[in-house]
Amino acid sequence: MTKRLTPEAFRKALERGEIEPLYLFTGWLPEGARRTGEELMSAPEEYLLGEALRALIARALDPAHRAFNLSQFSAVETPLADILAAARELPVLSPRRLVIVRDLDKRLKAPEGVSSASEPASESAPLIEYLKHPIPTTTLVFILERVDRRLTIVTALMKACTIVEFRRLSEREALEWVKEYVRRHHGTIEDAAAAALVGLVGSDLMLLAVELDKLLTFVGERGHIARSDVEALAVRHREHSNFELTDWILARRPAAAWRILRRQLDAGEEPVKLLGAIASLYRRMLLAKELMARGAPSAEVARAAGLPPLAAGRFNEHVRRIPREEIIAGLQQIARADDALKNSLGPPDALLEFLIYRLCAPTEEETTV
Repeated sequence: MTKRLTPEAFRKALERGEIEPLYLFTGWLPEGARRTGEELMSAPEEYLLGEALRALIARALDPAHRAFNLSQFSAVETPLADILAAARELPVLSPRRLVIVRDLDKRLKAPEGVSSASEPASESAPLIEYLKHPIPTTTLVFILERVDRRLTIVTALMKACTIVEFRRLSEREALEWVKEYVRRHHGTIEDAAAAALVGLVGSDLMLLAVELDKLLTFVGERGHIARSDVEALAVRHREHSNFELTDWILARRPAAAWRILRRQLDAGEEPVKLLGAIASLYRRMLLAKELMARGAPSAEVARAAGLPPLAAGRFNEHVRRIPREEIIAGLQQIARADDALKNSLGPPDALLEFLIYRLCAPTEEETTV
């Protein structure tokens, strides 16, 4: 039976000295689900994952000999044979080695429309064999942003590894996390201040930690964060939330997109600016689609679309699945919404909500150009 842990359960297991030979770190992983749009958006919460890695390194390795016993790899840049060779090395002046592997999901992908595993046996067989007989003095950690259960390697990892799920928090959960973060740093925060901060920043823990560190420095020895402190110091991460809005539209998730839209409008964001972010997304999608049709490499597509490498993979993957005609139809819908906004043909909130519905659930009629 596969063992699944929350970040908190993982931390407590480390405190008891329970360190497994194989871990799979990932985002929310619903039981029995296959690869879906939901799963693609369930990348790990990076802040919680980073905390877990730091705790594992601190528990598993003596600082004096850490440099000899810690290896970190990208599976995109390093052959799997070299990674497994590192895992089989004996530890140096230490009872354990730690090997951390990222990007295996980027190295091995099942083509769209394929329902079963398709990775080469030469790639998967040595790793699957290692998973059956792991080296007891090595802890091997795989970090996956996406879980594609059509792949044999992913299925083998899920069976052999202890899975730690770094699920992204809801805003309600983020409120409790904010209070606990402040308590750990020997401070207090008003409920209204915590709610205001999450309302302004969202539930991204990395961003919340940055703002909380600023606030704790700002209040100094007083140690108490009031709502007025949040309003005086915390930056509204509107641009970040606009990216979040377009991410959900790209993933065809209307309910999530509506939540972000409502939060942005309630925070005072101008409807025309939100529409501009959506229009920019669709222009980049069309440009990317045309470059893909000409066989341009992914790096060139990312540069042309103005995307950082971290965001490019997911963007390209979504764009590949969306027909060109649907993108053009989306641009036409955006142009009609822009005209309606400029001519006050309806409430701005309702116009944007209807636009998001049409973009996330296009009909045959809409995609006919």
